[in-house]
Amino acid sequence: MDKAAQHSGVVLYLAKDSGSHSCVAKMAGIRRYCLSRGWNAKWVYRPDFPSAELAAIIGQYRPAGCVVDGVSGPIRLPPRLFRGIPLSCIGYPRGTTGDHPNFHFDAAAIAKSAFLELSTNRPPCYAAVGCWWPMLWSRRRVGAFQDIVRAAGAECLVFPIRPRTVGESPDDFAGRLAPWLSSLPEHCAVFAVSDETAALVVRAAHAALRGIPRSLTLLSVDNFRDICEEADPPISSIQLDFERIGYLAAKALEGNAAGKTGESESTAGPLLVVRRKSTSGRGRHEKFIMEAVEAIRAEACDGLSAADLIARYPVSKRLFTMRFREATGHSVLDEILHVRLAKAFTLLLRTRTPICEIPRLCGFSCYRTLDALFRSRFGMSMRGWRKHNARLRD
Repeated sequence: MDKAAQHSGVVLYLAKDSGSHSCVAKMAGIRRYCLSRGWNAKWVYRPDFPSAELAAIIGQYRPAGCVVDGVSGPIRLPPRLFRGIPLSCIGYPRGTTGDHPNFHFDAAAIAKSAFLELSTNRPPCYAAVGCWWPMLWSRRRVGAFQDIVRAAGAECLVFPIRPRTVGESPDDFAGRLAPWLSSLPEHCAVFAVSDETAALVVRAAHAALRGIPRSLTLLSVDNFRDICEEADPPISSIQLDFERIGYLAAKALEGNAAGKTGESESTAGPLLVVRRKSTSGRGRHEKFIMEAVEAIRAEACDGLSAADLIARYPVSKRLFTMRFREATGHSVLDEILHVRLAKAFTLLLRTRTPICEIPRLCGFSCYRTLDALFRSRFGMSMRGWRKHNARLRD
């Protein structure tokens, strides 16, 4: 950065949220970029940022740049207070940050991923539940999901969110949600805009005596494991890369300092769906099917085939495949390919494993097979996807 001698080597992360999972992950991404530059990262939390206090914070730290998070409520950005310090933003309403870079998750892409996953069980209708505290990103996700469901010719019911002035707590929200869940048609597919929201849906479903996944199926967004895996049942979730958003926002500070703002708005789509019990099929769950699901998770990347798996159990192929789909909502082959793709995705994103080696490590005998499958799911080749995301490892 041109003004290296003038700043303290600290990047500030300004957020109104005191420690949500998403903010922690964004901060990890900011720290990762700062470490690559020999800088420090400081998380500054305030419920509100009065101009005088913000000016004092800037004066105290003399930061190399500021990443300002607007997801939990936009922080006012009077340019005079930052005195030319580079800024980048996360989750601000479009068109409100001027030339400063602004990063979002793509609500339409998230909604599409949710619909594709939930529709595999062929539900009679769909429902959407927004964040208990009304937020813009939540409304966008609910609206996008509702649009996609309606475009498919299906019905989408939306849980009414009360305005901010009501001051509804999570307990109040769950209490109000329970009777609404009771009113949903049997086997309705429910989309929750976040893992925290989905955990409240699970709690309300227990109170409403609506079993998940037998009576309702549930899919959420974020894939925070401590929330999803500790729920009863464990919650399937669309994985978002908050750490990546934080990293990119921190990296954008350098371009902002050099006057290279480029596009003011940048969006990121979801990574993949992590399947757990909440989106399983609504049929019987025999012990041998649950064993088969665990075998797929453990052995799919070792070359396990559907035929090899079915041969392990003393039932006919027809009965096995029928029971498997009833219990999981997917075919045996789809589950195997899903596990293999998830590993390929992780190897491409998190490691420098040569691309020519990835098919073998994921259980594929042919590069072209995996690359074609990757293209169909992610819209580009493995090589193209890695090149596009290479800046995350620089």
